[in-house]
Amino acid sequence: MVSSTRRLIGLGLVVVAAVAAVWSAFLDWYANRNGSDIRLQDLFGSITQQTADSLGSLMIPMAVSAVLVLAGIVVWWRWLWALGGVIVLTTVVLWIVRQAQTPSGLHAALVGAGPWLAASAGALMLLASVVATARREHRPRGQDEQLSPDWTPTAGTQVGQTEGTGQPRTRG
Repeated sequence: MVSSTRRLIGLGLVVVAAVAAVWSAFLDWYANRNGSDIRLQDLFGSITQQTADSLGSLMIPMAVSAVLVLAGIVVWWRWLWALGGVIVLTTVVLWIVRQAQTPSGLHAALVGAGPWLAASAGALMLLASVVATARREHRPRGQDEQLSPDWTPTAGTQVGQTEGTGQPRTRG
C-alpha cells in the first residue's frame, strides 16, 4: 500500500514539474525578457539581445525535458524523470553563468519568475524520481525463510550439509 501511494505522489509531482518547466519558458527571465525570446545558442556563447523564434529558444530544453518525463511515465522509467530534471537545471545554471558574464551582470532585481520556476521544476522532477522509487523490505540477517507454514526443511536438505559419514565417495 505504501509503495503505490509513493508512486502516485511521485507521478503527481513529476507531472506538475513538467508543466511548470514548459510554462517557465513563457515567463520573464531577465529584464522583462521571456525565456522564449532568449536564444538557445546564447547558453553556449555570450548572451545577446537578439530575439529567438520558438524553435531556437529556451523553450526547447524545457519541452525536451517534458517529453522525457512523459516517456518515463509511459514506460515507468524514473531515470527519465531525473534526466528531464537534470536538463532543466543545467539550462538554468548555464543561463545564470552566461547572464552573469554580460557587461550589465546579473542583478537580482531584474531576474523574473522564469528561472526560479524552472529551477524549482527541475528540482521537483529529481525529487519525484526519488519519491516514486519503491523501497525494498529489509529483512534482518539470520532469519530463515520458510517456504510453507506446513513444511520445514530437515537437516539433510540444508545447503552445505552432507549425508552419511562425511567421507568422499568411492567407486565401487
